Amino acid sequence: MEFNNKVALITGVASGFGKATAMQLASQGCVIVGVERNEGKLKAVLSDLPTIGGEHHAIVQDLRDAQGAKNVAAKAKKLAGRIDIVINSAGVCHFNKLNEITIEEWDEVFEIDVRALFQVAVGAAELMDHGGTIINLGSNAGRKGRAVSAHYAAAKAGVSNFSESMALAYGAKGIRVNTVSPGPIMTSMWDDLYPELAPITGKNSKELADVWAAQTPLGRLGKAEDVSNLIVFLASEKGSFITGQDINVCGGFMLNS
Repeated sequence: MEFNNKVALITGVASGFGKATAMQLASQGCVIVGVERNEGKLKAVLSDLPTIGGEHHAIVQDLRDAQGAKNVAAKAKKLAGRIDIVINSAGVCHFNKLNEITIEEWDEVFEIDVRALFQVAVGAAELMDHGGTIINLGSNAGRKGRAVSAHYAAAKAGVSNFSESMALAYGAKGIRVNTVSPGPIMTSMWDDLYPELAPITGKNSKELADVWAAQTPLGRLGKAEDVSNLIVFLASEKGSFITGQDINVCGGFMLNS
């Protein structure tokens, strides 16, 4: 019951890392305030969570809406009474060659992956009265330039740098801020992205997954739980002296990519 009487605000809670993390935290007594733009998916996920620490709360919000994203933290505190943990898991990715990225696509990636993350994180930090921890989802893509998906790589590089800035700005308040950067992880997001990758790579989904697995020293692609395990550790007291870090979860993929 590590997280009993704690409240976690999680964006992108209906799938992938957000969903896996919400399940782990709720099973240890945490109350979840979940944020999603799809109300049906949001309520379905929250209804599946254990309610050991109390009832969970839903915020239906499209994070592309700047004003709506700005209000998320205040809504969360009003619903749950406090905020102890923030997990910025919401994100969007597209795979396009650099000269084929449209301004609309560029804006969408930065609106969700950077601007909304900034608004939720800072809004929550200002409302954390007893310290806390903020974990922003980055990516291996943010570690180096990418000829394909350059906008996503640039956005995730920004997330890592921004987390460092927050760690400096809010450390005196007892707030820890870190970035968790996954490599190739098999979540529902990849199912959506494979159609974009197919014409670029000339490989079907299984062939591409096999290539990535072969590039990974541990010989497999990751699961959402591989990432949520680290997030939960960083949110716990065991991670109480870790801040301003960007930690890869990729089975060593970065060594060969």
